[in-house]
Amino acid sequence: MPSWSITKIDLPLNFEWKISRNTSSIKSNFIVKVQDEDHEGIGEVAFNIRFGESEEQIRDHFSLFMRNWSTSFYTLEEFNFCINSLDLPSSLRFGIESAWVHFSSKFFDIEMEQLLKIKGLGVLSTSFSLPIMEVGQIKSFINENNLKRFQSLKIKDNGTETVDVINEVHAHFKGKIRIDANESFSCPDYLMKTFEKLKEIPIEFIEQPLPASMHDEYLYLKNNINFKILADESITSGEVTSYYTERFDGINIKLMKSGGYFNAIKQIRQAKRLGLEIMIGCMIESSLGISSAMNLAYGLDYFDLDGILIIQKDPFGLVHENNGILIKTELH
Repeated sequence: MPSWSITKIDLPLNFEWKISRNTSSIKSNFIVKVQDEDHEGIGEVAFNIRFGESEEQIRDHFSLFMRNWSTSFYTLEEFNFCINSLDLPSSLRFGIESAWVHFSSKFFDIEMEQLLKIKGLGVLSTSFSLPIMEVGQIKSFINENNLKRFQSLKIKDNGTETVDVINEVHAHFKGKIRIDANESFSCPDYLMKTFEKLKEIPIEFIEQPLPASMHDEYLYLKNNINFKILADESITSGEVTSYYTERFDGINIKLMKSGGYFNAIKQIRQAKRLGLEIMIGCMIESSLGISSAMNLAYGLDYFDLDGILIIQKDPFGLVHENNGILIKTELH
């Protein structure tokens, strides 16, 4: 009979990771494992304080899951019945579901694509994110990290030195630029005036510039700005409805927010029917989480799966990067 376990892992980072809401030099995630005598499945839990998740919460809710788990479960239907009855944090829900899906793939000897009824990508081009830093540090950061190998860079923005930072990045990087504000702007008019000064820069999109709670402000912004706007913090595990088409040009789907493969697949299909662009993104994750995201990447518009490139040492070796391209080293 399959048994479960959860283990915390610490992932030291290559550099100080600073975004609008926090700064860190190490990322702590969890690894969920399910195994029997012959098969094993693992999933990653990259919990995020932005969504009220914490280490204590993850441990408590994993215990809740275990109290409701039955060793007689073996099918996805039985598993889904159990996990859908529990109010689990999204990142933990994904880690548990991911472990079970990978276990089931091995147990039933079915390829992941067949099990999930999707197509994944084994090779894709990812952007790379620059943390918030002083303008004077940007040139050396780009050169020391050889960032010109990427087709696009994503700039973390705190809403204060936006113009100077973006111009400095553009002076040393000639590829496409993406802006990720992580809800750091509070006034849409100020935002529009700021980016009017940047209309000659090849900006692909601005990601989540305003807080997710500013519903009316996003309506106004969408109808008055000349840049694409993508939702990140505004889209978690819920349905993708016309709410998003009215306020955004696209959405950033992350498995850790969606709460599992199956819900993320449903969100992708809903977004496509509505004509929204889709980016598959990540938290700071090992290659376990990144390879899982690559399982959903086929046919999407943007890829932002650089979490593995921010950590010093990947413990799994499921994905490697070459010249800005992510390549699966084995199917997972």
